[in-house]
Formats: sequence, structure tokens, C-alpha cells
Amino acid sequence: MASLRLKVLYLISLAITLYVAMLWNWENAGFTLKRPFGDSDGTKRSGEGKVTVTTGHRPTLGSGESPNGTTSRTSCGRPVTNFVFIKVHKTGSGSTFLVLARFGRNHNMTICYPSHNAHMRLSYRNPSLDRSACTPALRNYTLIINHAIMNKTAMDRLMAPGTRYIGIVRHPLEHFRSMYFYQRQNSKVKKGNPLGSYLDRNVNYKPRKRDIKTKPFSHQGNFQAYTLGFPRQLFGSRNRSQIEETLRTVGSWYSLVLITEYWEESLVLLRRTFCWTMYDILHTTKRIHSLDNPKKSVPLTDKQKETHRKLSPMDYLIYEHFNRTFWERAAKEGPDFWDEVAYFKTLNLEVNHHCELSGERRVFPSSQWSQEFVVDSNFCEELNWETAEWSSALLLQLERQNEEIRRKQAQIEEMKSKH
Repeated sequence: MASLRLKVLYLISLAITLYVAMLWNWENAGFTLKRPFGDSDGTKRSGEGKVTVTTGHRPTLGSGESPNGTTSRTSCGRPVTNFVFIKVHKTGSGSTFLVLARFGRNHNMTICYPSHNAHMRLSYRNPSLDRSACTPALRNYTLIINHAIMNKTAMDRLMAPGTRYIGIVRHPLEHFRSMYFYQRQNSKVKKGNPLGSYLDRNVNYKPRKRDIKTKPFSHQGNFQAYTLGFPRQLFGSRNRSQIEETLRTVGSWYSLVLITEYWEESLVLLRRTFCWTMYDILHTTKRIHSLDNPKKSVPLTDKQKETHRKLSPMDYLIYEHFNRTFWERAAKEGPDFWDEVAYFKTLNLEVNHHCELSGERRVFPSSQWSQEFVVDSNFCEELNWETAEWSSALLLQLERQNEEIRRKQAQIEEMKSKH
């Protein structure tokens, strides 16, 4: 009896929490208040060892829903199923990977997965980037979501026609903080303010032309800009017109650039831009916060912050650019965009709580923004899959696609031989 009472009290408190969260989101729909995202990658990582996935489960569809169901917006056509995600380190890109990998598996996309000896060709700019850099496929590649440097000319050749590009950016100072401690995660955090001390040592830093020509990139300076495809020769430039022209050019390559500090808002805008369903962007709420050590979150002085701005001037410029254009696009979506964001946050919490409590089959009804969908034990299990498991599932899918093509080719050859 006591156990039953505790369950009832838990369910009541959960319902109240969800209701208050929904009201809070509606009340604050018109503001662009930043929310802390936590650590950049957001999910617990498994090791580099291979994880074998013997099967993968397709989503359970609601009645009358097709596998490529459209969104509630009448302007949408077929969902976009051909894209590249530029996975910038420590920007929430790990969490984004999980969402995009599940979508890719569910929509039978063909992943360009970096082959072992060609990993560097995807991770760094290389004019010779071609199909040999990926695990072999007998059809056009339609998906890149592993770490890669934007190399649009080569990627356009590599991918199926009509490829769309997705980027992601994080506030430069928070990105630097996360990168700094991630690279030192196996060493003890020194007393005091190690990040501030690092910036104090570089207070008079000035980029040298020799460094720009010889070093492929720097984790401490303009790393986001480099990964997203901005030329390094521009990092120390004071030519404002040239910088602004490059911002417009590179910005035009991307269908959408996600903002880490507004990650869930970004997912909703991605759903609308790519004509996806609400089901497609559901995600786990379990996150690992690597900045839980107080030493890693010690505040910086104004002088130290200004030093970092000098270390990564291009990162600040691109963040300001993409942050501004993001909100311009959100404003054009109309006030119901904020209603959808509030609905999505509440729905995603409810789905996660259901998976934590039982994971049994449950039908989630349709709404203004979402079709009816079913959550079952398979979905709940996959909600907690990590990078290695999704990579294995996508590689298994690639093998099945190749085998199906070989089978059809054999049938054609057999028919030709008979005639």
C-alpha cells in the first residue's frame, strides 16, 4: 500500500511539474532568454571499441501515417533525407548526432562513414576528398554526421544531388571553456582558476602569418569558424567588408545553423525547415555535465574575457552572425513557433518519463504540431543508445543496402543470360 501511495504521489507531482513547465514556456514565449545547455556534447560516451548491433527498430507509426509523413505545416512537401551535419566539437554536437542518426536509420539513409585509414580526409580539408574516404556504398551517400571539416566543393561531389547542410555554433567563451577542460579531463584540475591563468599568459597574443600557413587549426583560436568552413587567412583580418562578404557566402551554404544555447528551439526550427515530424526530433533528457566541478566554472575577469575575444575574433563574429540570423528566421515563423517549442519541450519530457517508468506501448495523440505516434520498449531502448551503437546500426543498414543492390544486380544479370 505504501508503495502504491508513493507511485500515486510521484505521478501527481510529475503532472504538476509538466503543467507548470508548459505555462512557464508560454509565459516566456516572446523572450530570447538564454538557457544553460550543460556540457557541449550532452551525452555519455562509450569507448572507441566496436559495438555490435544485430538489429534496429523502425518507428511505430500511427494509424494512416506513412513512413515519410509530413508535418502539420501545409507548405511542407517531402521530408529532407539528404544532408550533411558539420559536427563541431563541444557544441552539443554529440546530442545532435543522436537525433540525426536515428532519423537517418529510420529513413534508410546511406551514411558516408569515414573509413579507418581515411579519417583524416574527412576531418581536415583535403581537395582529394572522394568516395574512397567512406565505407564503400553501392548507392549515393545521403548522410554525413561524424566529425568533418566543411569542404563544400568536395562534399557536393561526394554526396547525392541536392544535399543540404546543417551547422552548429556555441558561444565562443563557453565553447573554449568546454574544450579547455575536455582536453585536460585526465589530469587533475589545478587550484584557483586554471582557465583564467591560461588567458593571462596569452594576454599579449598576436596571430603570426607563419602560424596561419603552417598550422592546420587551433583548438584555442577560431576553432568553430575553421570547422564550419571559414578560410584561416581571414582570422586575423581587419577588412570588415571582406569578412561580412565571407559571412554571407559561407552562411548561404547552410540550410540551418543550430545554436547550442537554444538547442531545443533549434530542433523545432530544423523540423520546420526540413519538413520532419515531431517524432523525428525526440531526444533523451539524460545528459552528462562535465562542468560540475566548481573549478571548471570559476568566473573570468573582463580582461580575461577580452583576451579570449582577441584569441578567437572570428568565432565571435560568426556566433553573432548566426545567432542574429537564427532569430530572424524564428520571427518569420510567427508566434505559433513559440507555442510549438513549449509543446515540444513538454512532450519530450513526457516521453522520457514514460520510458523511465515503464517503457510499455503507449499512443501519444496527434496535436496541432504532431501526428499520432507510438512509443514502445524498442523506442525507449534506442532513446538511450550512444554514438557507437548508432554508428553500428547505420553501418549495418549500409551493408543491407549493398546486399540488396547486389541481389538485384544478380537478378538482372540472370535475366539477361536467359535471353
